Amino acid sequence: MVRLGMQLSFRSGREALVQAVMIAVAVAIGVTVLLAVLAGYHAYQATSGRACWECTTGVPGDVPSPHSELWDYSENLYKGQFIELLEVASLGPGAPVPPGITRLPAPGEYFASPALAHLVNTVPKGELADRFPGRAVGTISYQALAEPNSLVAIVGYPAAKLATLPGTRTVDRISTAPDAEGTTGIYRLALQVGAVIVLFPMLILINAATRLSAARREERFAAMRLVGATPGQVNAIASVESAFSALGGAVLGTALFIALRPALAGISFSGARFFERFVTPTVPGYLLVLLGVPLVATASALWSLRRARISPLAVSVRVTPPPPRMWRVAPLAIGVPLFVLPLLGGHGQQQGNKAPAPTPVFIGVLLIMIGLVASGSWLTMQVARALARTSRGASSLLAARRLADNPKGAFRAVGGLVLAVFVGSLLASIIPVVNSAQTSLGGTARSLTDVLRAPYEVGPASGLNPRQAAAIIDELRGQPGTTVLAIYTNPIGSATASGPPPLPSPPTPPSAVGRHRHRQADVLRAPTALSPDAQYDSIVSCAGLGAFLALGSCGRGAKAVYANIQDDFLTDNPLTITLPVVTASNPPATLATGSLALGAMLVKTTSAALLEKDRTLITLFNNKVVAGGGLSNWQMGNVEPETFGEVAQIRNNDDNNAEAVVLALVALTLFVAACSLAVAVAGGIVERKRPFTLMRLSGTPARTLYKVVVLESVLPLVAAAVLAAATGIGIAIPLVKALPEIHQPALALPGPGYFLAMGVGLLVALAVVSSVLPLLGRSTQPNDARFE
Repeated sequence: MVRLGMQLSFRSGREALVQAVMIAVAVAIGVTVLLAVLAGYHAYQATSGRACWECTTGVPGDVPSPHSELWDYSENLYKGQFIELLEVASLGPGAPVPPGITRLPAPGEYFASPALAHLVNTVPKGELADRFPGRAVGTISYQALAEPNSLVAIVGYPAAKLATLPGTRTVDRISTAPDAEGTTGIYRLALQVGAVIVLFPMLILINAATRLSAARREERFAAMRLVGATPGQVNAIASVESAFSALGGAVLGTALFIALRPALAGISFSGARFFERFVTPTVPGYLLVLLGVPLVATASALWSLRRARISPLAVSVRVTPPPPRMWRVAPLAIGVPLFVLPLLGGHGQQQGNKAPAPTPVFIGVLLIMIGLVASGSWLTMQVARALARTSRGASSLLAARRLADNPKGAFRAVGGLVLAVFVGSLLASIIPVVNSAQTSLGGTARSLTDVLRAPYEVGPASGLNPRQAAAIIDELRGQPGTTVLAIYTNPIGSATASGPPPLPSPPTPPSAVGRHRHRQADVLRAPTALSPDAQYDSIVSCAGLGAFLALGSCGRGAKAVYANIQDDFLTDNPLTITLPVVTASNPPATLATGSLALGAMLVKTTSAALLEKDRTLITLFNNKVVAGGGLSNWQMGNVEPETFGEVAQIRNNDDNNAEAVVLALVALTLFVAACSLAVAVAGGIVERKRPFTLMRLSGTPARTLYKVVVLESVLPLVAAAVLAAATGIGIAIPLVKALPEIHQPALALPGPGYFLAMGVGLLVALAVVSSVLPLLGRSTQPNDARFE
């Protein structure tokens, strides 16, 4: 049976060989996509599961031990990119060594990641290199890096000097556990959902490929049954025919994936590139594909021959399948209001603070997704009937009649794209609105986009003492093109919120001012008697506000006013910022700013290069304020010198990355659906070779037949895409209006990238379908007509 199956597959003429090749090519495309998804998921798993040496905590203070070291980890920014900085000092020969380097750097030495080393060597020294004292002695390997573009520096310091810096810990063991950052689980869930969304149409593609020319094969196997072949023998022959073609396609797809693997390493699922060594489906993944795909193809082929197995005479009895009923629309009709009504009547900024019940919303989404898949065939039938009623030519009428006769089969090839287009349309409608709200502060706030904010205030005992404040402000104002607004801590407000702050710490030696970081800031003792001004956390100079118009202005005659700036304005969520922060109603300050602790600064520059130079000066002066231990990744956004534009960019990164992944999945799904259509079109041409040839013999132009095939292919694709996109965009509007952070209701529409991805995907789909049309012309030549 195996030999006979091989002969029937590859030695039964050109048509059988072409069919086997087409199956192999279609399976190869599906296998390539599947391996790419598995490789991307493994790369993310490997990256997110790496040892988080940055999470090392240690213990506070200097506890000498021959097996320990002083450890001071922080982060700073360069043009929106985070730089991880680790300062270490060995306390003995047995001190642990961080991953990625072979030894601890000695005082005056540092190791840098390849990307950081390149930056240090290419940008002016004052903008970046001054942040890393000493000389570079080597590069950090991939074991310590989250991605190839990671900016990491490990700097050696004298133990006596490092012990005086805030946040220094004593470490005798480096953390090897993975990072438990909150977004890791979100990305993992998104990748799993995305893999399922891509897997569904990919399986449809493989199924369509293995069912190629199913009608002709049914006739062949039915004839074998009539001459005495048993069902088992027919199954064996069909299994060999499908399995060998699918196995060849799996091998070809694996080779294609290996060739594309270096390019895939540049694609990110979470905003960061992956190391090429991690971009692999692993050995189990390869085996799963190489063995599983032929098995799925064989099962699909056997299922397509079930009528011939039941009775060989049933193949000749062909009837129009029953049309899909309207009940298929019921899940969609129930799911949309179930999702929308709780949002419209629940909460939102304009409707109170009551949040909608999550259960109906979740059930509504589930019903919508089920309804989109279930109603596709009914929608295809309605579109076909409408086309038949309005058709003005033979080609549209023929296409409409065929679609109306078998809408389930027509929709089956494109059914896998509806979920991807629905999810893509929903997210692509929401994300731009949220990003716009986070990026824009309203009014004249755009002038703050490139303003550098340098908070020092984290608690009542934080900040820079007056002498330190004067030193850093004078140093910054000494840079031509730099404007500084000093925001002083209101000691009365601090006392009200957290009790009286401690006594000032001893003054910092003059030699240390401006050279490197200092201890936690000194503040003044608050008055014991509370005043009405205790509701404000800051005092700001009215003269300095003139350069920052978006913040507002003081009342007439005021030289300094009380304001709430540090808590309300220096947040890492632009959605919570309300401007202006200073108006004529702010009370004049009764305390002299020259005797107050500096809580924060706003720095405006005339160029991007000057901004980085000023950021370097601030970073070197005092870029750490530690309250109760080392800074977490979440806290870093509140205390690092960064522009308001960078704050919005950092918050938008997750949303933008998710949108990019979704759009890529939508485009990929459209391409896979187009391949399924092309396979179905090729199969339909082969199955209808005789009627098409008869039509050409009777005078039907070839271009009319081309139009028939194109309409049969494009109509289900466009109908499914439009239905899914309209549903996603439609339910996004009430969802956006229900978000409490969106102060003004906005029309939720996707951005240009969405429409570009959809347009390009549909054009590629049309091109893929058109690529099989020459088969119609060659297989229906009137001169080659042969009828048994």
